[in-house]
Amino acid sequence: MRYLPIYIFLILSILSFCSKDKSSNPKALTPEDLLIKDNEISGWVSGDFWTASSAGDLNNYINGEAVIYTNRGFVEAAKQEYQGNILGNTETIELRIFDQGTAENAQSVFDELVLQMSSPIDWTADSGNWAKIERFPLSQKLIFWKEKYFVSLTITSGLNEALNVLKTFANNVYVKI
Repeated sequence: MRYLPIYIFLILSILSFCSKDKSSNPKALTPEDLLIKDNEISGWVSGDFWTASSAGDLNNYINGEAVIYTNRGFVEAAKQEYQGNILGNTETIELRIFDQGTAENAQSVFDELVLQMSSPIDWTADSGNWAKIERFPLSQKLIFWKEKYFVSLTITSGLNEALNVLKTFANNVYVKI
């Protein structure tokens, strides 16, 4: 009987050590985890980078555009630029990934930004990735959402070859989520 408190303490300690927090998600990824690594896509290396984990941080990086994200559940974001060569020209891709907290919020951001596109083009990749593309003579933009993430990619070229590279980047991010 005198050892009962010790046994209870040991049992509770073992149980608390073995139990897992039901709210934790072993697959929980940050936007930074989803970024493309150097040469993950052959010939493309990283450049300028930032992360934001508050509305203030985000506003410092993207100024007035931040309200689109912060009004729709913004949690955190990461941006990475990449430089590579397309048909002898050095081009830049900007990849921005936003954790919007829920799939509904990510879709809401997507829907809002589609409305701002001048002539959005539907695109469905082999992976089932559904996105919108906007093409201009000197640049292109591709946006999509999956789960709680909204993803935006732009490239400084209007060529078809550049669009193919942008799609490759999008697919690589999509499968990581």
